[in-house]
Amino acid sequence: MSDTNFNLFKIFCVVVETENYTEASRKLYVTESTISSHIKNLEEKLNVTLFYRENGRLTLTKAGEELYNSIHNKIDELEFAESAIIQNYDISKAKITIGCPSHIATFYLSKCIEKVRKDYPNMKVDVISVADYNGLIQLLKKHSVDFVILDIIPDDEKSKLKIKPLKKVSNVFISKEQIEIKELKELEKYKYILNYESSISTRQLFEVLRKYDVKIKADIQADSTEVRIKEAKKAQGIGYVMKEAAEDEIANKEVYEVKIPIELPEMNVNLVYMEKYLTKNAEIFIKKYLKD
Repeated sequence: MSDTNFNLFKIFCVVVETENYTEASRKLYVTESTISSHIKNLEEKLNVTLFYRENGRLTLTKAGEELYNSIHNKIDELEFAESAIIQNYDISKAKITIGCPSHIATFYLSKCIEKVRKDYPNMKVDVISVADYNGLIQLLKKHSVDFVILDIIPDDEKSKLKIKPLKKVSNVFISKEQIEIKELKELEKYKYILNYESSISTRQLFEVLRKYDVKIKADIQADSTEVRIKEAKKAQGIGYVMKEAAEDEIANKEVYEVKIPIELPEMNVNLVYMEKYLTKNAEIFIKKYLKD
């Protein structure tokens, strides 16, 4: 593959993934006309049409789909190899990109980054925070992040990834008002702010309560921990959240932990990575700074 073709293929993949020239130009820091010219050049070289163009929208042709499916993983791997070589294992000048949900980044990862920045002021640390753990796993597979930190890992992904528990965390009910539950059946009379019923955390909660013949339902559903905390602060119901994520609000008495006579499910904050693609600098960061 020539250098020219590599660049053309890379641009093609970015256009496919962003679905339009405008977003691709922003991501690649070139003009839309440059993107258009490169795609036209690639189509001429391959003697195929890669996109249907209708009303400003780009749709892959069959040839475009075949090309993308054949090369996008290889492009990701080449970019990963190039990045690893450029860094040359010098952590003081390294760039580490971490995928981490914002509620975990706030109480756990930010403290780790603070420590590494004191030791290596020139080190660049990027954190990609999204609520969707599936999205973070996909970024890991595409080598867009060096590793991810997650509390929830899809079962169908566990065999493909390296997983190491970092920290045990607890789940709690929180409320705007102080509440003490003495009989678990009392829980049924309150309104709740929960993650979606399909989520692992909510399923685990329901399984525990079912043992005591207690059934609750969500009046508000939100996959974002921050949203559940915010709604609890507004007295919209009892929120079910990771305790560590709400520790500031609890300490400031913006919300109170609901007292109940049983232990709620615990979870692990996990380090998740692809062993084959873990750079030396990322490995150093993990060993030295990702500690409970």
